[in-house]
Amino acid sequence: MGLADRQYYREPDQPGFTLQRPQSMAVTLVIINVAIYLVDRLFFEHPVQEMRLGLSALQETLSVTPQVVTQPWLWWKFVSSGFAHAYDPSHVLWNMFALWMFGRDIELRFGRQEFLRFYLVAIVLGSVIWSVIRLGSDVTMLGASGAVTAVVIAYCMLYPKRMLLLMMVIPVPAWLLGVLIVVVNLVGSRHGNSGIAYDVHLVGATFGFLYCKFGWNLGRLMPSNFSLGAVLKTVKSRPKLRIHDPSQQGGSQDAEADRVLDKMHRLGADQLTDAERRVLEEYSRRMRQKHS
Repeated sequence: MGLADRQYYREPDQPGFTLQRPQSMAVTLVIINVAIYLVDRLFFEHPVQEMRLGLSALQETLSVTPQVVTQPWLWWKFVSSGFAHAYDPSHVLWNMFALWMFGRDIELRFGRQEFLRFYLVAIVLGSVIWSVIRLGSDVTMLGASGAVTAVVIAYCMLYPKRMLLLMMVIPVPAWLLGVLIVVVNLVGSRHGNSGIAYDVHLVGATFGFLYCKFGWNLGRLMPSNFSLGAVLKTVKSRPKLRIHDPSQQGGSQDAEADRVLDKMHRLGADQLTDAERRVLEEYSRRMRQKHS
Protein backbone atom coordinates (compact mmCIF):
# COMPACT_ATOMS: atom_id res chain seq x y z
CA MET A 1 0.00 0.00 0.00
CA GLY A 2 1.40 3.39 -0.99
CA LEU A 3 1.50 6.32 1.42
CA ALA A 4 -1.14 8.18 -0.55
CA ASP A 5 -3.51 5.22 -0.16
CA ARG A 6 -3.51 5.27 3.63
CA GLN A 7 -6.61 6.69 5.22
CA TYR A 8 -4.85 9.28 7.37
CA TYR A 9 -3.24 10.90 4.32
CA ARG A 10 -6.60 11.53 2.67
CA GLU A 11 -8.67 14.65 2.92
CA PRO A 12 -12.24 14.10 4.15
CA ASP A 13 -14.68 13.54 1.29
CA GLN A 14 -16.63 16.62 0.27
CA PRO A 15 -20.19 16.41 -1.09
CA GLY A 16 -20.84 17.39 -4.67
CA PHE A 17 -18.59 17.48 -7.73
CA THR A 18 -15.01 18.64 -7.38
CA LEU A 19 -12.32 18.93 -10.04
CA GLN A 20 -8.95 17.84 -8.69
CA ARG A 21 -5.59 17.34 -10.35
CA PRO A 22 -4.50 13.70 -10.83
CA GLN A 23 -2.50 12.16 -8.00
CA SER A 24 0.01 10.73 -10.50
CA MET A 25 2.56 12.94 -12.25
CA ALA A 26 2.70 10.42 -15.11
CA VAL A 27 -1.05 10.80 -15.67
CA THR A 28 -0.71 14.59 -15.44
CA LEU A 29 1.94 14.55 -18.18
CA VAL A 30 -0.29 12.36 -20.36
CA ILE A 31 -3.18 14.81 -19.94
CA ILE A 32 -0.97 17.81 -20.83
CA ASN A 33 0.38 16.14 -23.97
CA VAL A 34 -3.04 14.98 -25.16
CA ALA A 35 -4.56 18.42 -24.45
CA ILE A 36 -1.86 20.17 -26.53
CA TYR A 37 -2.36 17.66 -29.35
CA LEU A 38 -6.14 18.20 -29.36
CA VAL A 39 -5.75 21.99 -29.34
CA ASP A 40 -3.38 21.69 -32.30
CA ARG A 41 -5.75 19.43 -34.26
CA LEU A 42 -8.89 21.46 -33.55
CA PHE A 43 -7.72 25.05 -33.73
CA PHE A 44 -4.59 25.20 -35.92
CA GLU A 45 -4.24 24.71 -39.66
CA HIS A 46 -1.72 22.20 -41.04
CA PRO A 47 -0.62 23.31 -44.52
CA VAL A 48 -0.03 20.70 -47.20
CA GLN A 49 3.59 20.64 -48.36
CA GLU A 50 4.88 18.22 -51.03
CA MET A 51 2.05 15.70 -50.62
CA ARG A 52 2.25 15.73 -46.83
CA LEU A 53 1.04 17.87 -43.97
CA GLY A 54 3.38 20.59 -42.78
CA LEU A 55 3.71 21.97 -39.28
CA SER A 56 1.02 24.15 -37.76
CA ALA A 57 1.78 27.47 -36.10
CA LEU A 58 1.58 25.80 -32.68
CA GLN A 59 3.96 23.02 -33.71
CA GLU A 60 6.38 25.56 -35.16
CA THR A 61 6.31 27.44 -31.86
CA LEU A 62 6.91 24.40 -29.65
CA SER A 63 9.30 22.37 -31.81
CA VAL A 64 13.07 22.69 -31.82
CA THR A 65 15.55 23.25 -34.65
CA PRO A 66 19.35 22.87 -34.56
CA GLN A 67 19.79 26.65 -34.69
CA VAL A 68 18.21 26.98 -31.23
CA VAL A 69 21.57 25.94 -29.74
CA THR A 70 22.99 29.31 -30.80
CA GLN A 71 19.89 31.27 -29.69
CA PRO A 72 19.74 31.30 -25.86
CA TRP A 73 16.46 33.24 -25.84
CA LEU A 74 14.85 30.16 -27.46
CA TRP A 75 16.30 27.51 -25.17
CA TRP A 76 12.86 26.95 -23.66
CA LYS A 77 12.15 25.03 -26.88
CA PHE A 78 14.41 22.24 -25.60
CA VAL A 79 11.58 21.50 -23.15
CA SER A 80 8.50 22.51 -25.16
CA SER A 81 9.45 20.24 -28.07
CA GLY A 82 8.74 17.27 -25.84
CA PHE A 83 5.10 18.32 -25.48
CA ALA A 84 4.28 18.65 -29.19
CA HIS A 85 3.49 15.74 -31.51
CA ALA A 86 3.02 15.13 -35.21
CA TYR A 87 -0.40 15.37 -36.88
CA ASP A 88 -0.64 11.57 -37.12
CA PRO A 89 -2.49 10.48 -33.93
CA SER A 90 -0.39 7.31 -33.63
CA HIS A 91 2.59 9.48 -32.61
CA VAL A 92 0.97 10.84 -29.47
CA LEU A 93 -1.08 7.67 -28.87
CA TRP A 94 1.86 5.28 -28.54
CA ASN A 95 4.02 7.74 -26.63
CA MET A 96 1.32 8.45 -24.07
CA PHE A 97 0.32 4.79 -23.79
CA ALA A 98 3.91 3.86 -22.93
CA LEU A 99 4.22 6.79 -20.52
CA TRP A 100 1.00 5.78 -18.76
CA MET A 101 1.89 2.07 -18.71
CA PHE A 102 5.46 2.33 -17.43
CA GLY A 103 5.59 5.80 -15.89
CA ARG A 104 3.28 5.08 -12.96
CA ASP A 105 5.50 2.33 -11.55
CA ILE A 106 8.63 4.44 -12.07
CA GLU A 107 6.95 7.35 -10.29
CA LEU A 108 6.23 5.12 -7.29
CA ARG A 109 9.96 4.35 -7.06
CA PHE A 110 11.27 7.87 -7.75
CA GLY A 111 8.58 10.00 -6.12
CA ARG A 112 6.34 12.54 -7.89
CA GLN A 113 8.80 15.44 -8.09
CA GLU A 114 11.84 13.31 -8.91
CA PHE A 115 9.91 11.56 -11.69
CA LEU A 116 9.06 14.96 -13.18
CA ARG A 117 12.71 16.03 -12.98
CA PHE A 118 13.77 12.74 -14.61
CA TYR A 119 11.25 13.18 -17.43
CA LEU A 120 12.11 16.82 -18.17
CA VAL A 121 15.88 16.23 -18.07
CA ALA A 122 15.43 13.37 -20.56
CA ILE A 123 13.56 15.74 -22.90
CA VAL A 124 16.24 18.42 -22.62
CA LEU A 125 19.15 16.02 -23.10
CA GLY A 126 17.60 14.51 -26.22
CA SER A 127 16.74 17.91 -27.70
CA VAL A 128 20.15 19.46 -26.99
CA ILE A 129 22.22 16.54 -28.29
CA TRP A 130 20.01 16.20 -31.37
CA SER A 131 20.44 19.92 -32.09
CA VAL A 132 24.22 19.84 -31.65
CA ILE A 133 24.57 16.82 -33.96
CA ARG A 134 22.48 18.48 -36.69
CA LEU A 135 23.74 22.03 -36.28
CA GLY A 136 23.54 23.71 -39.67
CA SER A 137 20.77 21.43 -40.97
CA ASP A 138 17.27 22.59 -41.88
CA VAL A 139 15.25 20.06 -39.89
CA THR A 140 12.72 20.18 -37.06
CA MET A 141 12.17 17.85 -34.12
CA LEU A 142 9.20 17.39 -31.81
CA GLY A 143 7.73 14.65 -29.65
CA ALA A 144 8.11 12.97 -26.27
CA SER A 145 9.71 9.78 -27.62
CA GLY A 146 13.13 10.41 -26.08
CA ALA A 147 11.77 10.97 -22.57
CA VAL A 148 9.33 8.06 -22.92
CA THR A 149 12.21 5.81 -23.98
CA ALA A 150 14.10 6.87 -20.84
CA VAL A 151 11.06 5.90 -18.75
CA VAL A 152 10.74 2.50 -20.45
CA ILE A 153 14.44 1.70 -20.06
CA ALA A 154 14.31 2.74 -16.39
CA TYR A 155 11.39 0.33 -15.96
CA CYS A 156 13.37 -2.46 -17.62
CA MET A 157 16.30 -1.75 -15.29
CA LEU A 158 14.23 -1.68 -12.11
CA TYR A 159 11.89 -4.57 -12.96
CA PRO A 160 13.94 -6.73 -15.34
CA LYS A 161 12.08 -9.99 -14.67
CA ARG A 162 8.55 -8.69 -15.04
CA MET A 163 6.73 -10.28 -17.96
CA LEU A 164 5.38 -7.96 -20.66
CA LEU A 165 3.40 -8.64 -23.81
CA LEU A 166 5.48 -7.72 -26.85
CA MET A 167 3.16 -6.46 -29.62
CA MET A 168 0.34 -7.21 -27.16
CA VAL A 169 0.84 -10.94 -27.86
CA ILE A 170 4.30 -12.38 -27.10
CA PRO A 171 5.28 -12.61 -23.39
CA VAL A 172 8.86 -11.43 -22.80
CA PRO A 173 10.79 -10.31 -19.70
CA ALA A 174 11.24 -6.57 -19.32
CA TRP A 175 15.02 -6.74 -19.75
CA LEU A 176 14.58 -8.28 -23.20
CA LEU A 177 12.22 -5.48 -24.21
CA GLY A 178 14.90 -2.97 -23.20
CA VAL A 179 17.50 -4.76 -25.33
CA LEU A 180 15.14 -4.86 -28.32
CA ILE A 181 14.41 -1.13 -28.01
CA VAL A 182 18.13 -0.29 -28.07
CA VAL A 183 18.86 -2.66 -30.98
CA VAL A 184 15.97 -1.35 -33.10
CA ASN A 185 17.07 2.25 -32.59
CA LEU A 186 20.72 1.45 -33.32
CA VAL A 187 19.71 -0.22 -36.59
CA GLY A 188 17.28 2.60 -37.43
CA SER A 189 19.92 5.27 -36.85
CA ARG A 190 22.04 3.78 -39.63
CA HIS A 191 19.36 4.43 -42.25
CA GLY A 192 19.45 8.21 -41.86
CA ASN A 193 16.48 10.05 -43.40
CA SER A 194 13.59 8.02 -41.99
CA GLY A 195 11.76 10.88 -40.29
CA ILE A 196 12.33 9.28 -36.88
CA ALA A 197 14.85 10.74 -34.42
CA TYR A 198 16.46 7.45 -33.43
CA ASP A 199 19.39 9.25 -31.84
CA VAL A 200 17.00 11.05 -29.47
CA HIS A 201 15.63 7.66 -28.44
CA LEU A 202 19.16 6.42 -27.83
CA VAL A 203 19.95 9.46 -25.70
CA GLY A 204 16.86 8.76 -23.62
CA ALA A 205 17.76 5.08 -23.32
CA THR A 206 21.30 5.95 -22.22
CA PHE A 207 20.06 8.43 -19.64
CA GLY A 208 17.52 5.98 -18.23
CA PHE A 209 20.16 3.24 -18.02
CA LEU A 210 22.81 5.41 -16.32
CA TYR A 211 20.28 6.94 -13.92
CA CYS A 212 19.28 3.52 -12.60
CA LYS A 213 22.71 1.92 -12.89
CA PHE A 214 24.39 4.52 -10.66
CA GLY A 215 21.42 5.35 -8.45
CA TRP A 216 21.25 9.01 -9.41
CA ASN A 217 18.80 11.39 -7.77
CA LEU A 218 18.37 14.77 -9.43
CA GLY A 219 16.71 16.22 -6.35
CA ARG A 220 19.94 15.87 -4.39
CA LEU A 221 21.57 18.35 -6.75
CA MET A 222 19.19 21.05 -5.48
CA PRO A 223 19.27 22.80 -2.11
CA SER A 224 17.53 20.69 0.54
CA ASN A 225 14.93 23.40 1.20
CA PHE A 226 14.09 24.00 -2.47
CA SER A 227 10.75 22.99 -3.94
CA LEU A 228 8.40 24.42 -6.52
CA GLY A 229 5.69 24.67 -3.89
CA ALA A 230 7.95 26.70 -1.62
CA VAL A 231 8.80 29.09 -4.46
CA LEU A 232 5.14 29.61 -5.26
CA LYS A 233 4.34 30.27 -1.62
CA THR A 234 6.94 33.05 -1.44
CA VAL A 235 5.39 34.96 -4.35
CA LYS A 236 1.84 34.37 -3.19
CA SER A 237 0.21 37.41 -1.61
CA ARG A 238 -0.41 37.15 2.10
CA PRO A 239 -2.72 39.18 4.34
CA LYS A 240 -1.00 41.89 6.36
CA LEU A 241 -3.11 41.19 9.46
CA ARG A 242 -3.31 37.81 11.14
CA ILE A 243 -5.66 36.63 13.86
CA HIS A 244 -4.05 34.78 16.71
CA ASP A 245 -5.83 31.56 17.68
CA PRO A 246 -4.63 30.12 21.01
CA SER A 247 -6.06 26.70 20.07
CA GLN A 248 -3.48 26.30 17.30
CA GLN A 249 -0.80 24.85 19.53
CA GLY A 250 0.34 22.39 16.90
CA GLY A 251 1.57 25.04 14.49
CA SER A 252 5.22 24.16 14.77
CA GLN A 253 4.44 20.44 14.48
CA ASP A 254 2.39 21.10 11.34
CA ALA A 255 5.22 23.10 9.83
CA GLU A 256 7.63 20.26 10.51
CA ALA A 257 5.15 17.77 9.02
CA ASP A 258 4.86 19.97 5.91
CA ARG A 259 8.64 19.96 5.57
CA VAL A 260 8.80 16.17 5.86
CA LEU A 261 5.93 15.69 3.38
CA ASP A 262 7.67 18.02 0.94
CA LYS A 263 10.87 15.99 1.27
CA MET A 264 8.93 12.77 0.71
CA HIS A 265 7.37 14.15 -2.47
CA ARG A 266 10.77 15.31 -3.76
CA LEU A 267 12.97 12.37 -2.84
CA GLY A 268 10.58 9.52 -2.13
CA ALA A 269 9.46 7.87 1.11
CA ASP A 270 12.56 5.69 1.28
CA GLN A 271 14.70 8.79 1.92
CA LEU A 272 12.96 9.67 5.20
CA THR A 273 14.76 9.17 8.51
CA ASP A 274 13.20 7.37 11.46
CA ALA A 275 12.62 10.71 13.20
CA GLU A 276 10.84 12.09 10.15
CA ARG A 277 8.65 9.00 9.94
CA ARG A 278 7.62 9.56 13.58
CA VAL A 279 6.73 13.15 12.71
CA LEU A 280 4.37 11.87 10.01
CA GLU A 281 2.84 9.32 12.36
CA GLU A 282 2.16 12.03 14.96
CA TYR A 283 0.75 14.29 12.26
CA SER A 284 -1.61 11.55 11.02
CA ARG A 285 -2.79 10.94 14.60
CA ARG A 286 -3.63 14.62 15.08
CA MET A 287 -5.40 14.76 11.72
CA ARG A 288 -7.57 11.76 12.64
CA GLN A 289 -8.50 13.44 15.94
CA LYS A 290 -9.27 16.69 14.14
CA HIS A 291 -11.61 15.08 11.62
CA SER A 292 -13.31 12.68 14.03
